[in-house]
Amino acid sequence: MGLDALYFRVSSDHQTTENQFEDLLQVAERDGSRRDWSEIRRLLASAVYEERPAGPGGTRTVFRVRPEVVTALAEQCVYVEQGKSGRVGAKRRPLFEQMKRDAAVRKFDRLLVWKVSRMGRDMREVISTVYELADLGITVVPAKSQTGSISSTMGKLLWAIQAWYAEMENDEKSETIKAGQARARAAGKHVGRPRRIFDRATVVRLRDQEHLSWPEISRRTGAGLGTVVRAYRDLSGSPGPFQNSPGASL
Repeated sequence: MGLDALYFRVSSDHQTTENQFEDLLQVAERDGSRRDWSEIRRLLASAVYEERPAGPGGTRTVFRVRPEVVTALAEQCVYVEQGKSGRVGAKRRPLFEQMKRDAAVRKFDRLLVWKVSRMGRDMREVISTVYELADLGITVVPAKSQTGSISSTMGKLLWAIQAWYAEMENDEKSETIKAGQARARAAGKHVGRPRRIFDRATVVRLRDQEHLSWPEISRRTGAGLGTVVRAYRDLSGSPGPFQNSPGASL
């Protein structure tokens, strides 16, 4: 088994790559790639942080990455791209470009991604990137996939079609949601999900005293996985979900 590289990306600073970490780590560990996963988990736990900008636009939390941590991860072929979008290439997505340079010199044999859409800003770039990596002998493995990895010519074609349909579906959903929100605002209705109310101290007790996993705590409290992790971090000062409490699992 050769070396696995991991590429994490979201296209907005209001999203976080943290949601993708565990899925890819599980694939990499299950497939037997020999790495120091405890060190990689430690770095990932501190790679992303939350920030609430000052000023009129400061009501929403944004997510940033710590450059020194991202650099250390990239040296291990783990690439974290947070809130990089637009159509200006490498200037906005330096880790994506570094990943391709590392692929060209065969620093890794497989590239694990959360979804195939993470490989580009649009269908054209997804197809181009998949072909480019496949020509270098790199197999692309999406964690959220039912059809397997991308390496053969037929695989590349199937993924190109899937990426195309996925993009069309996402665009249609996005336009539908935006139109619905516009109508609701015009009618004076509140738009957005209400903040979930639950006892955040319970999260700390379930994690530290009962040593439950994050998914089990999420089920117990009825809150989302990311919500309970953030509640624990805010109350206990823990850096995140990848640094376990004694006896607790993810």
